[in-house]
Amino acid sequence: MMNVKRVISAIERDYILNNLKKDKRIDGRDLWEYRDFHINVDVVKSAEGSADVTLGDTRIISGLKYEVGEPFPDTPDEGVCTMMAELLPLASPLFEGGPPNEQSIELARVIDRGIRHADCIQTKKLCIRENKAVYILFLDMFVMNYGGNMIDCGGVSCLATLISAHVPEGVFNDENELIWTGKYLNGKHIVNELPFVITFGKIDDIIFMDPNLTEELLSDGSISISVTENKITSIQKSGSATFSIDEIKMLCEKSIEIGKKLRKELDLWQYLIQKA
Repeated sequence: MMNVKRVISAIERDYILNNLKKDKRIDGRDLWEYRDFHINVDVVKSAEGSADVTLGDTRIISGLKYEVGEPFPDTPDEGVCTMMAELLPLASPLFEGGPPNEQSIELARVIDRGIRHADCIQTKKLCIRENKAVYILFLDMFVMNYGGNMIDCGGVSCLATLISAHVPEGVFNDENELIWTGKYLNGKHIVNELPFVITFGKIDDIIFMDPNLTEELLSDGSISISVTENKITSIQKSGSATFSIDEIKMLCEKSIEIGKKLRKELDLWQYLIQKA
C-alpha cells in the first residue's frame, strides 16, 4: 500500500487543521456531526439477509449466509456468527487485491467485538438441537467505495443485515432427520441488542467524529467506541495518537449520547423482513 500521508499536501493539511481549530470541517460539518447515512436492505437476493449502506462517500454492502453444523463443545446450545471484511480494489486506489490485510482484519474485528460483547445476536435461538446441530451464520462485508470511516458504516450495514435476515427454519422430525418447516427466522429471532460503533479521529490535539477520507488520511489515530442504549461494549484505538483518561471518559459519554440519537434517527427495526 502506498504511503497515504504523502497523498495530502502540506498546504491542504494546514487548511484542514486550521479549520478544525475553529470547530469547522471542510465538508461543512461541526466536530460532532455525522455525514448522512443511506440504507437499503434485501439487495442481494441470493443471501439470507443483506444491506447496502452509505455514510457520506463510503459504501459497504453486507450479506448473510448460513450453514448447519455442530456446536462448540463449551456452548452446546448456541449457534455461531463469524464476520469477514473485504476491501475491494475498485473501492480505492489505496486497496490491493489478495489475502485479507491488517486494515480489513481490523474492520471486521472491531465491529465483531462490539456486536459480540453486546449480546447482539441471540445465539441460543440459533440452536436447532443441543449438542447436535446449530446455525452457523457468515456475515460478510464488502467495501464498495472508501470515503473514510469504514468502521461506523460497516457497523450499521451489519446491523441492518441481521435485522433484515430471513433464515430457513429447521427442526428434527421423529426419525431424527433435519427437515425444513417452510418458515423463517427473522431479525426478531436473531437480534437482541443494537450496538452502534462510533469512531473519532484525532489530529494533533483536536478530536472529531466520523472522519471523512481526507481527515482520516491526515489523522494521527482514531478511537472506535461501541455502545448499546446505556453501556460501552468495546473500545479500540488505532494509530499513534494518544488519548488521555479524561478524553476517553468524555468520548465514552459522548458516544452514549450520539448512539441514542443515531438509534432513533436510523430506526433500524423498520428494515425487519417477515417472510411467510
